[in-house]
Amino acid sequence: MNPWPYEQDEPTLPPLGPRPLLIATDYDGTLAPIVGRPEEAWPQPGAREVLQKLLRSPLHEVWVVTGRRASQVHGFLGLRGLPVIGLHGLEWPGEPKPTPDRAAIQQILEQVPPFPGRRIEDKGWTVAIHYRQAPPELHPEIEAVLGHVALPYGWARLAGKFVHEFRPAGVSKGKALERLIALHPEHHPVFIGDDQTDEEGFAAVLEQGGTAIKVGAGHTLAPYRIADPAEVVRLLEGWQPTTLAPTCSEKPAPDRVRPPSPGPKTAP
Repeated sequence: MNPWPYEQDEPTLPPLGPRPLLIATDYDGTLAPIVGRPEEAWPQPGAREVLQKLLRSPLHEVWVVTGRRASQVHGFLGLRGLPVIGLHGLEWPGEPKPTPDRAAIQQILEQVPPFPGRRIEDKGWTVAIHYRQAPPELHPEIEAVLGHVALPYGWARLAGKFVHEFRPAGVSKGKALERLIALHPEHHPVFIGDDQTDEEGFAAVLEQGGTAIKVGAGHTLAPYRIADPAEVVRLLEGWQPTTLAPTCSEKPAPDRVRPPSPGPKTAP
């Protein structure tokens, strides 16, 4: 059941499709449903097709900004020409990546004891400890342990949905989006994401007068909200190039999204 049914007094998202857009979107939880095993996060049906159409647009720019390696996202989507910023901004298309600090990652991992459902995602340059598959009654203890990991010099920690991500300090989706927006000054920036790591991106986009859209539940800086990756696809379909006629299987999407649920907003 849709947890946010449409109401008549909801604010609507201004029609964005006719203007040049810089569309940046997260991958997991946004273009793909959240799954227990990260290697099985295949895209939401229709996501690949609508991204392909947006890539052909003479008007819009479309990017993926993710905490994953860019190669993983390319493997899931298989779209030539789709620019992906990976590892929260450490990885840019056509640019060499910095030297990974393997000693720092090893120092972090040595402090994480085994627990049921533990899943270590070593990305080479960053590392994430997942506990989505751990018994729920263990979550508070796991969060406490991960929250007390002593950080190597120059490293930072960020808690997300059943995951703690460890990465070099100063690296974030917010910084990546600031740079991306500067590269496209004639485009209205839009960022769509679902997790705590995306709040940094929302802040950067809003500071530049752009549009931030939260996917799913939770407090957020984003002024607008949609329910799930299926609605992300519908929203993107509404922004596809008008020069490309939609097929009979494509449904026009209302250019509107829900406001966040009541409650105090938290800064990233």
